Amino acid sequence: MPYLTTGWLDNLSVEAHKNNAKFSISIANEDISTAAIQIQGFYKSGASRVKYVEEFFTLGAGTMILKNYFVLFKALKFKIFISSPLVEVTGYCKDSSGTLVLKQFEVMEVSAP
Repeated sequence: MPYLTTGWLDNLSVEAHKNNAKFSISIANEDISTAAIQIQGFYKSGASRVKYVEEFFTLGAGTMILKNYFVLFKALKFKIFISSPLVEVTGYCKDSSGTLVLKQFEVMEVSAP
């Protein structure tokens, strides 16, 4: 099943105090069965990455959920495992002008079913 990632996202406006205060992830299960979801969030601290989000939950068939995370960091990354290829994942935040910006999740790897 797919592992998705945002890759490292720059949140450079943290210095100017006009940062993206939250990152939202919308997850919709279009499958006919319950899906397992794991979300991990990281931020950079010097040369290290620090995990600050670790969630595991199930999402019923035909349902969706919106998860909001505070991101007061200069660089952040989210990784998501989904148990079904029929689960849609979208990430977004607002830029310094308040415009909604979509963040694409890329497939890291696909494990055998």
